[in-house]
Amino acid sequence: MNINFLHRTTIITLLLTLLSTTANATDWLGRISDDMPVCRLSIPGTHDAATGEGFIDADTLAGNYIARTQELTLAKQWEAGIRAFDLRPDLATDSLGMQKMTVFHGEFATNTSFSAVISMLRDSLRAHPSEFAIIIMRHESSPNRESSHWADRMDYILALNSDLLVDFRPDITVGQLRGRILLLSRDKYDSVPHGAFVEGWRHDGIIDTANPATIQGCTQKGCLLVQDLYDTSQEADMKTKTEAMQQLFLLGTRRKANEAGRYTWMINHTSGYCITSTEYTKEPVSTTEGYRANAAKTNLLMAKLLEERAAEGRRGGAGIVMMDFGGTDRSGCQDVYGLRLVNDVIKNNIFSSNE
Repeated sequence: MNINFLHRTTIITLLLTLLSTTANATDWLGRISDDMPVCRLSIPGTHDAATGEGFIDADTLAGNYIARTQELTLAKQWEAGIRAFDLRPDLATDSLGMQKMTVFHGEFATNTSFSAVISMLRDSLRAHPSEFAIIIMRHESSPNRESSHWADRMDYILALNSDLLVDFRPDITVGQLRGRILLLSRDKYDSVPHGAFVEGWRHDGIIDTANPATIQGCTQKGCLLVQDLYDTSQEADMKTKTEAMQQLFLLGTRRKANEAGRYTWMINHTSGYCITSTEYTKEPVSTTEGYRANAAKTNLLMAKLLEERAAEGRRGGAGIVMMDFGGTDRSGCQDVYGLRLVNDVIKNNIFSSNE
């Protein structure tokens, strides 16, 4: 047996696999039919996405200890195939007394602004017009920050980028969203949204199909089922979360194309923390190690659910899967399965070439 030949063959195979994965991740939405409803897709997303940019100098130590949920920058997340981004902007005053719409996680300011994220997505969409992005936004307000003008400033920024933003409708299709951004805001900045306002967000792990959250666009309203139980520091809460994750996953992936509720949107969070600390605060708060430990369980669970479904030859409908450490399988000293999960979410779609 020619060992050198086998060695070269293995290397070539690995290179081809990596190239194929990168190509599929970069433009994976281009392989989906224009008429596919977006709510029937499986979309990888990142929770507190901007923490991958790092924190400002004053917040670096505590931010990295408490609030880091991503390893990759937003641009690298995009390259990995992530298309939904959880952003938490608030007004921050700099050393010159100027206010900027900075993206936060809790009290900690990241190294990016909301406008910079929009610019990055604009450039990415211009380079890859087959793709789209979804922003899930909330106002990360704090009594330690003066943000009484947040709504006016946010409305102004969004108006400047109105050409990029799409009005929500429950049955919006991939073709209608290509090259643009759908902004789902959990807080109001005006009476009329640049995308949609979300009401009824839940953090309790209950999947209540009779009383879903709502997504309100300019003229149309849709239903939204959310699983976002984020504190899994108690064993019972981890059990509740994983059961709710599976329940929502099954609801989405078992939907029929012609049944009632087929245009219900779903956001399923694997994100959360199962370790807390009081090192920087009086009350227990999240830790980055806690996010890693949670991801080691929940990202892996979701990946296995998707892989089992793929083995059965079925795809589509898992909704937006919001994760920590998206696009990387290793963070700190822990296996967090974020690259595996992103790839599994992408593969869990009905691609035109496979129909």
